[in-house]
Amino acid sequence: MTDSTAHRRHRELVRLSYLILPGGGSQEARLVLARRIVERNLPRRPQGPQAHSEARVRVFRQSMRPPRRLRLRAAARLRRGAPPGNAALAALTPEERVAYVLSRVAGMRRHVVRELLADLGVPGSRELLERIDAMEDLRVVAPAAAVRVGRRRRSGLPVLAACAATCVLVGVAVVQESDVPVAAVRSPEPSAAAPAATPAPAPRPDEVRYWRGRMPGGAGTGELLCRHDPLPGGGFDRQGLLVWRGESLPARDCADGRTGLWWRSPAGRWFYLAAAEPGTELSVTDGRRRDGLWTVRGPRGERAPEREIPLLKG
Repeated sequence: MTDSTAHRRHRELVRLSYLILPGGGSQEARLVLARRIVERNLPRRPQGPQAHSEARVRVFRQSMRPPRRLRLRAAARLRRGAPPGNAALAALTPEERVAYVLSRVAGMRRHVVRELLADLGVPGSRELLERIDAMEDLRVVAPAAAVRVGRRRRSGLPVLAACAATCVLVGVAVVQESDVPVAAVRSPEPSAAAPAATPAPAPRPDEVRYWRGRMPGGAGTGELLCRHDPLPGGGFDRQGLLVWRGESLPARDCADGRTGLWWRSPAGRWFYLAAAEPGTELSVTDGRRRDGLWTVRGPRGERAPEREIPLLKG
């Protein structure tokens, strides 16, 4: 994982924690508390998808009901009332609030949200999400400025005055990898049977499906998408995604109508997968095309190949 990816993941978790926190409080105080929660749970060194997923669950759990020792330092500021625009969000129960933030703000897929709610011990996730879907838009406001990542200190000093100065309506950005994205997936034990592929739901209104079909090596069904996330200053951030077995794995940006990534099969073999928007030409050197998906066979191993795969016009 690159430093840029670690920065994006840290910033995303701080924003989500900020919104899931109970009660009101000044934006600065909530940011301080959100940063403490993230820094207590996020690994100090970049880790793979599994470690990040486990840390994410811990962050959400502590954000729903922050430990008393973390709240004491910010207690005085947290009594000042809900920040402008988030009173309706603060009025929800912790379970409703985390479901709303993950589903309606972060825009996670329904089956991913249900899995996270189960990990958090939230009962009745199906009925809860139906209530969330029926809610009116709460017009959630979240901090927009970047959150510093680097050497972490557990100081209680207020940080990032710029974050406290501005708020914008945001959709939490999906983590983007470097120019050669990596989707490392833990392999099951050799004796374990491969689980059935999760049926992929229809793309969201802000997504374009580039390909859907069978993954290499008989690893079930997957799909490559391009998600268009609005930017605060206008325009869109176009991010490629591989959806496979309930996970959304970051791929190459799709601003040119093409996306791809290195993906590790359950058998330990790396494949570069690439696809293009319908009507866009795509050619991959040394690649094979089947049903709209280009594949380049890579080596076996724990580390992704460093080889960069150019995505060319027809």
